[in-house]
Formats: sequence, C-alpha cells, structure tokens
Amino acid sequence: MKSRISAPDTPADVRLHGILDGKQLRSFVMVAGAGSGKTTSLVKALDHVTRMHGDRLRARTQQVACITYTEVAAKEIHADVGNSSLVSVSTIHSFLWTLIKPFQTDIAKWVDGHVKAAIQELKEKQGNYTSRTRPPTIAKDASDLEKLGVQLKLIKEVERYSYSVGSDYAKGILGHEDIVTMVPDLILGSKLLGRIVASKYPYIFVDESQDTFPNVVEALKYVDAQAQGSFCLGFFGDPMQQIFQRGAGSISEETEWERIEKPENFRSSTRVLGVINQVRSEADGMVQVPGRPPEKQIVGESFFFVLPADDQRGERLERVRVWLGKNSAAGSWAADSADDGQGAKILVIVHRMVAKRMGFAQLYAAFHDSGSKGFKEAFDEGDAWPLKPFEDVILPICAADGVDSPSVIAVLRDQNGGVFDVDASDRDVKKTLTLARGAVTDLRKIMKEGGSGSVGKALRLAVSAGLVAPDPRLSVYLEPEGKHSEIVLTSETKEALDAFTACDVSELAAYFQYIRQESPYSTQHGTKGAEFSKVIVVLDDEEGKYSLYSYEKLLGIKELSETDKKNLAAGKDSVLERTRRLLYVSVSRAVDSLAVVVFAGDAAEAKLAIEKSKIATGGLVLTEADLALQ
Repeated sequence: MKSRISAPDTPADVRLHGILDGKQLRSFVMVAGAGSGKTTSLVKALDHVTRMHGDRLRARTQQVACITYTEVAAKEIHADVGNSSLVSVSTIHSFLWTLIKPFQTDIAKWVDGHVKAAIQELKEKQGNYTSRTRPPTIAKDASDLEKLGVQLKLIKEVERYSYSVGSDYAKGILGHEDIVTMVPDLILGSKLLGRIVASKYPYIFVDESQDTFPNVVEALKYVDAQAQGSFCLGFFGDPMQQIFQRGAGSISEETEWERIEKPENFRSSTRVLGVINQVRSEADGMVQVPGRPPEKQIVGESFFFVLPADDQRGERLERVRVWLGKNSAAGSWAADSADDGQGAKILVIVHRMVAKRMGFAQLYAAFHDSGSKGFKEAFDEGDAWPLKPFEDVILPICAADGVDSPSVIAVLRDQNGGVFDVDASDRDVKKTLTLARGAVTDLRKIMKEGGSGSVGKALRLAVSAGLVAPDPRLSVYLEPEGKHSEIVLTSETKEALDAFTACDVSELAAYFQYIRQESPYSTQHGTKGAEFSKVIVVLDDEEGKYSLYSYEKLLGIKELSETDKKNLAAGKDSVLERTRRLLYVSVSRAVDSLAVVVFAGDAAEAKLAIEKSKIATGGLVLTEADLALQ
C-alpha cells in the first residue's frame, strides 16, 4: 500500500505546514469534508513535524502524540510514518492512561471520591423511597450499598492501579469509562499536570475530532491555555460527520487559533458529489470540489426511488437492485459481493433492521431493549465486553478443524484464561491438557447444538474450565459470591446479561459477520470512513423507529413537531441536523454510483417533496411504476 506521505500537498496541507513551522507554536482546527483525505493530511503533518523538528524533539526526549479512534487506525497511521519513535499513536483511552499512569496518588484520590459519591447517591435514593418502591429495588439497593462499603475499605489497600476494559476498584483495576472521566477531571484540576502533558507532547493531533468526548476536548484546550505558545493542539475532523451523540461535534477555535478547510473530494464521482453538496448545502456552507484532476474525474450515477412503506419492503428492495443491474452503467448491484467491488453496500439507519434480516434479532434485543445506553453503543460498534469471550476464544475454537488442532492451543495460550497456567508447581501438565481437551470438546458440542440459553451454557463452561479470562463484571454475574463479589452490577447491566445468556449461539456468527463488514449490509453509523463502488441508502422512518432521526422531516415529507421548532429556534441540535449529518455520511460512502431508496407512507407525496428539495440533483425520482417497466 502506498504511503499517504507521498500524496501531493493540497492547499490545506501547505497552509498547515506553514503553521507548524512558525516561530511560536499555534493550535488549529482542520475541517475536512468526506473523501477529502483527512487522514492523509494528518499523516503528512506528523511526518512534517518529525522531519523539520525531529532533532529538537529528540534532544528534549519529547514526542508527537496522535489520538485516533480505533487500534486498527492507530496501527495504520503509525505504519504510514514509518513507525517513527518520535510519534506516539494511540486510542483516546490508551493516550489518557499513558498520561495519568505515573500519578498513582492522584488516581487513588479520584477512585476514593468516586466510590464515596456513588454511596452518597445511593443513600439519597433510599431517602426518597415511597410506599410504591418495589421490594426487589429496596433489596438490590441495600446489597449495592453494602458492596460499595466493602469497596471503600478495600481500595485503601490497593498499592497500584492498572487499566483494563472493565473496572474492579478493589482489585486496583480501572475501566474504559473511568479513564475518559477521571483523566480530564485530573487535568482540569491541576495546572502542573497540564504543563507536564505539554512538556512531554508539545504536539498533540486529534483524529475524528467531531466524535471526541467533550470533556477530553475541554481538558486538551486547558493544556493549550497553560502552555502559552509552546504547544500545538490540532483537531482533524468534520462536524458534518458527527454521528455519535457523545461527540463534541464542531470544535470552536480559541483566540490565536487557525481554522483550515479542506473541501476537496477525492472519492466520489461528480454525480454523487452533487448529491453530497446538496445534503450539506443547508448546514455549514462548505461546498466540496472534485479533488481528482479533470482527466481522472468520472461522471458516475445517482438514482432516487420512492416506494410504499409496507410489509413488502424486502421484496421491493430486491426489485430495486434488479432494476439497477439492468439499467445502470455500473453492472451488478447484487447483495452478495459488496466488499469486492462488484455488488452494492446497503446502508440502513439502525442495526435492528439488519438484525431482523440476518438472523440475530434476539441478540440485538438483549443489548438494546434491556441494557444501558453505553451497552447499546458498544454492541453497535462491535466491542461490547460480554461478547469478547466469544469473539476472542469460543468462536475461534469452534471454527478449528478439530479439538487437537494447533489453532485451538494457540488461541488458549494467547488469551490465557488460566487453563494452561502450568507455572505453578502443583499443576500436572498432562492432566491439565486432558481437562482442557475435554472442556473444548464439550464447548464445541454446545455451540453445535445451539438452542435457547446456549450462550449462557457456553459462557459458564468456558469460564469455569479456564478457557477464557472473563471481564470482572461477567465474573460477578456468573459467580456472585466469587472473587469479584464486591463489584456492583446495575440493574440494566444484569437485565441485559440475563437476556444475552438466554440467546441462541447460532446468532453470534451472523452478528460478527455483519459487524466486521463481511455482509452486504451496514448501518449509516457504521460506515464512517469506509467507501464502496456502489451504495444503496435506505431511508425508512417507520421501520427504523429511531426518534433521534427523521428523513421524512428532513425531506419535507412530514411536518416538524413543536419540540423540533423550539430546538431549531434555540440553536440546539435538532432532528433535522442529526438526520442531515447521517445522510451526508451515508451518501458520501459512494465512489461511483449511488441509489437512495425512500420508503414512505404516501409515496406520491414523498416524490413531490423530494423533487422540491432538489436533493436528487441531475437524476429522476423513480417510483414503483418505473420498476415495473424493467
């Protein structure tokens, strides 16, 4: 793969390099539209700093920090800069932990205050009990308060804290949520810590800034304010691609900061780019322009369909694909080869729509209908901790050719669930291997037979046999009186785990196939950063049942509610802006050809509204009657 560093400089890159070479360091915000090569500009900025200022950084034992969204992205970026030792690339959680890890006393104080605050909150809840408070709630709160009291005593004995996925304060373990809450709190409360951060990392670049947590943005801005010209904080992102509600969205520039816009689009055909610009036209005013030289630009295609919203959606969507295969210039739009560039990627608004079609509806419901908001988001993003034992151990074991396959041994050794902990002098290695083989045999049998509750059966066997090292929260759920007994599980978490363990293991393979982008389907949230030759975007408010978004309101098919109008008047994030951003992300995934399919209660009225909105630039709005003419 060709390194991004070798890509030609755009005007935005030239301007940024000038900022990085100034006598005094200045911070900046780069707004880069979809397909503009935002990550390329980030990589080129990292390379520029190391080439032009590397000697100074080495002399002061300093580094350039780059914060990105995923571990995969971090590895790609670091490889692009030649794995330079001057560049530290990590996820936000890892970066924050690196900053705070040496300050164990501060961590201990924060944990102590955090537990005390939870105790106080629970006592206040108990003080507000009424005659209608249910006995199970009273009993659970009393149990949780007792556990928190035990935690408060045990944390006094913790000598050193470490960081993992889930937290167990009594064992000195902090989780993901702790890190993104604690570290910004500690930075904002300490001028010294802010100066230490700036001294270690005089350049901090943040990728996907629109989806960075607001408190993290605030803490980094605080570091910048304390450094006074000896620090460069750079945000690379696009407010129009903010699709997670927890994200900061638009990053406001502070005094003396620079704002750089990168409007080029190197991805999409001119016809698709016309749709992209029409979607964005009522947002921030940025008009994207073709990034390719004229001789390499392609016209491409865009199609709009308006179809009845009834129980024949699946059949109608299939007819759209058949029609496109016959009438577009792009060839097959089949659903079984989207990722090899031959078929079409189908984008829907929520995972529930995909779960129903692909066969993991019960699994989806377990996390979405029972769990907390954090659980739902983690499931949608593919990193919910209850699923990790299956992803990392159980499914790979069961995919192996046989019980004695070397891949089985490799998985068990790599994941270190305890079954191969043969260092202890009292362990019989031969006996251990025999027990492990028996456990794997039983596990493969459970996974093959499936059935209701087989998820719980597989988990309990894998944990008890030492095949997996479970998250502490999963441990206390499976064994309430075990070694993690002082951990408090919220009622939402327990309810979600009850529903999850009641699921059929047969749904897991379909879920992971989908979440790894190995199916023709994806959600409009899940494809940010991806691109496909042909894209079908499905707009369906009724089936989506997602009140945060409404395509019918955005396209003028449905009237705004009074709440919508109040939010717009007050300048608050509204259903229109949320939906516009999601539609922008969706249509901008297409490289060559784009088809937008709108399912509406009144198809004729919807067709008129879409034509009036001018979103179907350069193309007709087709109906069911047009499909019949194929």
